[in-house]
Amino acid sequence: MKAKRFSCRMGRRVSHKGFSGFTLIELLVVIAIIAILAAILFPVFSQAREKARQAQCTTNLRNQAMAIMQYMNDYDEKVTPFEMWGGWTGCLGVAYSGGDTFVRVPGTITEACDPFQRWAHRIYPYTRNVQIFADPSGGTSDIVPSNLGGCKAAFRDIIGSTLGAAWCWPWHPMFISTRFGYGYNQFVAAHCANAGSIAKLGRPAEVILICDSSHKDSVPEQVVFSNLGGSEYPDQFVTSRIVWSNICGAYCNLGNRSETYTRHHLGSIITFADGHTKFLQHRNILARGYFLVGLDQLPRFRLQ
Repeated sequence: MKAKRFSCRMGRRVSHKGFSGFTLIELLVVIAIIAILAAILFPVFSQAREKARQAQCTTNLRNQAMAIMQYMNDYDEKVTPFEMWGGWTGCLGVAYSGGDTFVRVPGTITEACDPFQRWAHRIYPYTRNVQIFADPSGGTSDIVPSNLGGCKAAFRDIIGSTLGAAWCWPWHPMFISTRFGYGYNQFVAAHCANAGSIAKLGRPAEVILICDSSHKDSVPEQVVFSNLGGSEYPDQFVTSRIVWSNICGAYCNLGNRSETYTRHHLGSIITFADGHTKFLQHRNILARGYFLVGLDQLPRFRLQ
């Protein structure tokens, strides 16, 4: 067989049969162009994906808002009730006693032990879909099976199944495997369910009801009460769970107050007490937290 003869033409090795190859320099140029295009396009693709997730989150919150509005129609314009963490009450339940006061009720079990008291469980009959409580952009706790003891065990026996657990709160088993991503304003709940109705809010379109949150309670007891032994949130951090919604403990841990632990780029999605939902930038949420929570309209409570 005859060996092929090659001639050099225009920097390429060209055979007499017309086949040609690229030089090393040409290959490196092509690779460099691909790398530059990838560097330009990957952030664009990432932003597009996050926008799609943000749209899904907005839809989830709108569905929750419609469920709460239906709940209010059935319960005399009251939102779902306040849920008190048992650690503040010695595992006793609490009740509104008039004025600005809640009292511990002897012989009762804290709402925290009862999975039927979760705000999401109360509005579930109006949605029939637990997936709307999972934010595709993040969250801090999956609801997992757990054999919780103490007063929680009684509810396990009532339900006849293993309870779910997240943040040490019991959940109905239908929520198991849900990465819960939204939180409820317990300050509004205390005023507009236990101590009145939504009519107490003078400007409901300006007050948070549910939103992106690192905990099922976006506004916790430390904001609701003014006398929890120094554990109260200062006014400038009442929305810390909303801003840094992908990590727990942002209020008490300075290292957790980072853009890394926010959920949507530079902002969070919020549903207000009048039912409308929109995106707010984090700087506005922090600067206007006192007003967004409703503290400018209504007083904090005292626990006795």
